Amino acid sequence: MDRFRSLGLTLLTLLTLSIVFLAGFGTHWLTSHGSTDSSGNALTELVASDSNEPAQFGVFWEAWHVLQRDFFGDQPADQQRTYAAIQGLAQSYDDPYTYFVEPQPRQREKENLSGEFGGIGAWVSTDDQGNIVLKPMPGRAAEAAGIQEGDILAAVDGVAITPELSQDQVLDMIRGPIGEPVELQLQRGDTADLVVVSVVRERVETPSVEWMVLEETPTVGYIAIHQFTERTVDELDSAIEDLDNAGISFLVLDLRHNGGGLLQSSIDVASRFLSDGVVLFERKKDGSRETYRVVTAPRAPSWPTAVLVDGATASAAEIVAGALQDRGRAQLVGEKTYGKGSVQLIRDLSDGSSVHVTVARWQTPNGHEINGVGLTPDIEALHQDDIDAPLAAAIRLLTGNVAQN
Repeated sequence: MDRFRSLGLTLLTLLTLSIVFLAGFGTHWLTSHGSTDSSGNALTELVASDSNEPAQFGVFWEAWHVLQRDFFGDQPADQQRTYAAIQGLAQSYDDPYTYFVEPQPRQREKENLSGEFGGIGAWVSTDDQGNIVLKPMPGRAAEAAGIQEGDILAAVDGVAITPELSQDQVLDMIRGPIGEPVELQLQRGDTADLVVVSVVRERVETPSVEWMVLEETPTVGYIAIHQFTERTVDELDSAIEDLDNAGISFLVLDLRHNGGGLLQSSIDVASRFLSDGVVLFERKKDGSRETYRVVTAPRAPSWPTAVLVDGATASAAEIVAGALQDRGRAQLVGEKTYGKGSVQLIRDLSDGSSVHVTVARWQTPNGHEINGVGLTPDIEALHQDDIDAPLAAAIRLLTGNVAQN
C-alpha cells in the first residue's frame, strides 16, 4: 500500500500545481463578447450606452472621482480599480461561486480544464526557505535543456524571482505559447554563478486519471479521478481497457479530494457505468427542470464497483457518485461529501477576464438536492494516518469479506 500511496501523492502534487481556481465547480462553457474594457473610460461608455442603467450608478462615479481627486498617496491604475469594482459587484450577490476572474488566472483556468498547456515539463515546488525548486519530468523539454532536480529558480526571462511572487505567478511566467523559448536562471548547489538555460516550451499534459491493479488484491482494479477536464473521459477509457485486459473482477473508483470540473465530463464519466436513464436534473431560476441522461458511449464491464468519497468530493464528482448510488450501480464508501449542488456558467469578457455565475441547482436521479447537505456514504470509513481505511473497507465490501448494510 505504501507504493500506491506514494504514486497518488506524486500525481496529486502535479495536479495541485496546475489546478488553481475551478476545483469545486460543475461548469457550463459559454462565451459572451460585449463592449466592456478594462479602463475606466470604456466602462463609462458602457454605462452611458445602457438604456437599463440603474439610477444609482451616478453614485459610483461620484465615489470614483472623489477618490481620484482626494486620496493621499499613489493612485491605483484604472484597470485595478475597475476590476475591484467588478469583484465587489459579484460579491454583493452573496454567493461564493459567483465571482470575477482576471485575465491571467482565467487563462490558467482554461489550461487546467483542457488538461494541457505550454510549459517546460517540470514539477515546481517551494522549499522551507521560500525558494522555487524545479524537478524535470523524464523525457521532457526541461530535462533535455539540462535542468536538474533541486535547481532553484532565480529569474525567468530576466525577471528576478522574489519572495513577493506567489507560486502561481511564477508558473504564469514559465508558461507560454508552445514552441517559444523561455530563459531560466538557476542556482545550482553551492555554485555562486547562476546557470542559464533556454527551454523551448512544449505541450504539457496534466493527467486527471490514474489507475492500477492493486498488488495485494489483484482481482481489484483501482481508478482515481482527480478532476473532470476535457481529457478525463479519454483517460478513463484507457484505464478501463487496461484493467479489463488485466482480468480484474472488481473496481474501486476513487473520487476523494476531487473538487469537480466540467459538467459534461461528469456526465460522460457516469455514462461509462450506466446503460441508460438519468444522470442528473438541473433546476433553473424560472422553476423549470432540465434532464441530463446517459449519453451513448463505450460501457465499462459490469464489475461490482465501490466509489470512495470524502468531505472534499464536490460538484461534478458528486454528480457521478450520486448517479451511481441512486441508480444502484455502486455503493459509496468513506465520508459524507462536500455538498456543492450548484452549476456555474462562465462568461468570458472582451479583455480575457471572466465572470462565473451560478445559474442552476442540480439534483440526483432520485430528485435529491445535495447543496449544503452532501451525499451520505453507504459504508462510513474514516481515513487514518497509517492506513487507507476507506480503500480497505471498499476491498472487503467488493470481495465479500464484510456484510453489506
